[in-house]
Amino acid sequence: MIREMHMNSFLLHADDCMAMVIDIQEKLFAVMEQSTGAALLRNSRILLETAKTLDIPLIVTEQYPGGLGRTVPEIGGRIRGLPLFEKTFFSCCRDTAIRERIEAIARKTVIVMGIEAHVCVFQTVIDLLMAGYRVVVASDAVCSRRESDRNEALHEMRRAGSLVYSTEMIAFMLLEKAGTLQFKQLAPLFK
Repeated sequence: MIREMHMNSFLLHADDCMAMVIDIQEKLFAVMEQSTGAALLRNSRILLETAKTLDIPLIVTEQYPGGLGRTVPEIGGRIRGLPLFEKTFFSCCRDTAIRERIEAIARKTVIVMGIEAHVCVFQTVIDLLMAGYRVVVASDAVCSRRESDRNEALHEMRRAGSLVYSTEMIAFMLLEKAGTLQFKQLAPLFK
């Protein structure tokens, strides 16, 4: 029984999840490593479509948009109609409006994607963990200007207690089974 409870902590359930899109902005994205930047866009789009299909609430942040630009159009088109939370703190949780939104959603698992892995993503993840949330970092939907910073951030976030899963691991775990209407809607994204 104890082992089963421990193993359940690795599973995701759509009705207990929210997702955060952290600072995927024009000027920040322009300086990301090209290969991880392309993966970030592709995989963030998959996670956003999965969230929309499964009614998973989304929180979207922008770090000082006056200087760093707005959310990139490739993501912006998928979040149309959602409020964008502007912030100056690196950690989303230090901003009162964002923290209140997280609390209002009242779900205990937070799926995180965004920029930069070793700054805003890392600090947000640590604060979420300290606040008692279960955090899932989409390893292939976060990036930094330098691959070494991204790798170090992923290592430390895992060490701090977050789950670090690939986009497909997250999406398929949330879908739970093939053959459903949701699966059929999302299946083309995985080709």
